[in-house]
Amino acid sequence: MDSTKSGDESLLFQGKQTGFTISDFWRWGFSDLLDNVLRGTYCEFVVGAALGVDLSTGRTNWSPWDITFPYPWEDATGRHDIIRVEVKNSSYLQSWNEGKLSKISFGIAPKEITDPAYGTVGEKKRQSDVYVLCHYKAQDRATADPLVLDDWDFYVVSTKVLDKMCAGQKSIGLTSLQSLSHIKTDFLGIKDSVIRCAMGLDC
Repeated sequence: MDSTKSGDESLLFQGKQTGFTISDFWRWGFSDLLDNVLRGTYCEFVVGAALGVDLSTGRTNWSPWDITFPYPWEDATGRHDIIRVEVKNSSYLQSWNEGKLSKISFGIAPKEITDPAYGTVGEKKRQSDVYVLCHYKAQDRATADPLVLDDWDFYVVSTKVLDKMCAGQKSIGLTSLQSLSHIKTDFLGIKDSVIRCAMGLDC
């Protein structure tokens, strides 16, 4: 069953429209893109859009990785039909006003596969082929707008590199990331960077 909504669907009571739609709910609950949890989902959408994946069917929860990018490629282990992409993000600004800028740090912890039917199963490891680490650079709360993609940097790094250099490490700071990843790109460069990184080029 496709649970994707258009935004026009009405909230109903006793078979009648209440005057509120799911767009009203989205506007009320999901407008603050500086919110940590919401910003993570937003970054998945941005990276998915850059990769050109189908975003019309809605986000899949509980997936072992964030985005399935249908692209044929080969590496030392053979031929693959998809690139599994994990998306992480960090920002100097948060939805609450701390009075100071936050330290940039990205979560890269290995994790187990979580199946909603059976609970947590499988080996604890990084499940993707490639990580895209999204850095929101804005530092002025008065003008910050995460919708302006010019204010984002995207670092692309292969999971193999993270496994080799960071082992069981749970997070990585910006300086360490910059020394580790040779790919820093903008929105338009994400797709090519992910493909090249999956193939073991540049990263």
